[in-house]
Amino acid sequence: MVLRKAQMEFKGSKLDYCGSLGIQSYFDQKCSTETTQSSVTFTPSSGLLLIQGQEFQCTAL
Repeated sequence: MVLRKAQMEFKGSKLDYCGSLGIQSYFDQKCSTETTQSSVTFTPSSGLLLIQGQEFQCTAL
């Protein structure tokens, strides 16, 4: 996963930043009006990345 400005790149997909609520940031290919409906949830403080039910652990390089 790579974060660049308001986009996330993960496994060849580019996702737009949809917003944050509390400690979680949300990303999706097309943001809806309901931020929490996004397909990707990222928690920067822990590095936890949730993509459609799958969990990934991210670390800074």
